[in-house]
Amino acid sequence: MRDYYAVTDKVGQDPDARLSRLDGVATSVELSTRQQIVEQWRADGWRKTGRTTIADLIVQSVTMDNSDPDVGRVPTVQVDVCYDVSEVDLVDQAGNSRVSPDRADRGWERLYVANYDYKTDPDNGWRVASLETLEKAPCTG
Repeated sequence: MRDYYAVTDKVGQDPDARLSRLDGVATSVELSTRQQIVEQWRADGWRKTGRTTIADLIVQSVTMDNSDPDVGRVPTVQVDVCYDVSEVDLVDQAGNSRVSPDRADRGWERLYVANYDYKTDPDNGWRVASLETLEKAPCTG
């Protein structure tokens, strides 16, 4: 999880960072979503500053079924993460913040971490496949 947030931060901060860096931490829907977001930021002349931190992390479920990777039946871990973006901003070319002043510093996301390469890489093939925002009170950290 820490690698996922660190890499997505770095790619959002550096307009010259290759989007392929996201391949190491994301896959499937999440990979294409992250790539599209960063491409739009770059087209708009925006960049991210600061670092996202994990305030709390709760493993909700683990499924080790690898019976049919071609249809997505792969080992998956469902993790709820309370992230902290109090040090994160999104700025335009002039350095003006594009973040809503109403944005909460903390929030919850549910990440589905999958290993489509489990048969050949059971230890290092884990990537965030999808992510959803959870509507619940922010954690206290």
